[in-house]
Amino acid sequence: MAQAEVEAAWQAEFKRIDATEAPDGPGAAFRWSGDEAEARRLQEEHSHHYLRWTFVGAFAVMIVGLIGVGLSFLD
Repeated sequence: MAQAEVEAAWQAEFKRIDATEAPDGPGAAFRWSGDEAEARRLQEEHSHHYLRWTFVGAFAVMIVGLIGVGLSFLD
């Protein structure tokens, strides 16, 4: 998006909301947008962390199961 389009989009958004929602003016919206982006980034980071450890756990369970099956053939 071109800079002029971004500026126009922000101006339209500020006209849409009233002063009670954005008491600090345009700067508040940029801070709010940054806070929202940071929260989204942290959520994605945590999701990735849990997903990775879930796969590690599933792989470990699979290895333990294969060892158990292998040991059962020794009897």
